Amino acid sequence: MTGRARRDYRRGVVDIEQINPRNEAALKAWWDVGHAATADRPGKPWPLWEQSRVALTAPNPERDVALFGAIEGRRMVGAGMVLLPTRDNAHLAGAEVYVDPDRRREGIGSALLAEAEVLALGHGRTTLTGEAYVPPGGTAAAEPFALGRGFAVATRESIKELTTSDYVERRDALAAGLAGAGQGYSLVTFDTVCPDEYVESFGRLLGMLVSEIPLGDLDLEASEWSVERVRAAEQRQVATGRHVHTALAIAPDGTVAGVSDVRVDDTDHTHALVGITIVDPAHRGHRLGLALKVATHDLVLATYPDLRTVETSNAEVNTWMNAVNEALGYRTTETLLELQKRL
Repeated sequence: MTGRARRDYRRGVVDIEQINPRNEAALKAWWDVGHAATADRPGKPWPLWEQSRVALTAPNPERDVALFGAIEGRRMVGAGMVLLPTRDNAHLAGAEVYVDPDRRREGIGSALLAEAEVLALGHGRTTLTGEAYVPPGGTAAAEPFALGRGFAVATRESIKELTTSDYVERRDALAAGLAGAGQGYSLVTFDTVCPDEYVESFGRLLGMLVSEIPLGDLDLEASEWSVERVRAAEQRQVATGRHVHTALAIAPDGTVAGVSDVRVDDTDHTHALVGITIVDPAHRGHRLGLALKVATHDLVLATYPDLRTVETSNAEVNTWMNAVNEALGYRTTETLLELQKRL
């Protein structure tokens, strides 16, 4: 942190202060601001407290996290976070800013964002990223706020939600449509920890993500995923109570040709989140993407009978993935603007 910053606002003096995530009372106050600030968005945009409490305090060699709050007296009225990748993309910092709905348009968000920029520069970062969520085909206050502070829209993604009842109605027709698809390939599913015989080629596929998914103008660099790195990431998921239900498409030569996953937290068995879906370009044209999606959705429905919704996101220009998700029954609920600013 840059130290204690004090600014006068309409209702009084607000301090920008660092939050120690191991101070549970302070962390809960920080969480409460984010929860309130996102309450008007559709779906489940904010994680449950029990999940945040664990995830934000868990050690992670992939990134550092700085939390800070806007505090008036003894009340937190704004919350900020800066994510600092440590293994790859060390030129980047990701910023998130939330303001109590009752305290918007007082400059608190601007002060938090300025603090995020100072933090990013202090760690030698040259690009700051962020996100804004707007209604499909519309806009929201977060968009002009970011653009007015030097951010540009690097890419646009569709946030989609699937109700499990809709999927169940479509499932048999989807399976029938896949008859004959992926001949010569097999599917393997697992919960979080990849079988030993596939982990090396699974890591190779993870390393292809940045180069194969539409990124627009996002300043991201490719990464390498060794067996050790994959195993460490899996253990972090286990330690924080997240189950990554994964399907692999195995090529005739025994290597991983495609992967998709759906993630469910121990704290909430009613909502799931799609993580990644990618098929090696050398193995496309066999409808593996849809087959992988059906496999993971079948798996989570069988595992969690109380599951009600699944959320995913993908670039608006990714017509192939949009078509796959629509076939499953996903419907767009929001547009995500991936924002970027050169520092």
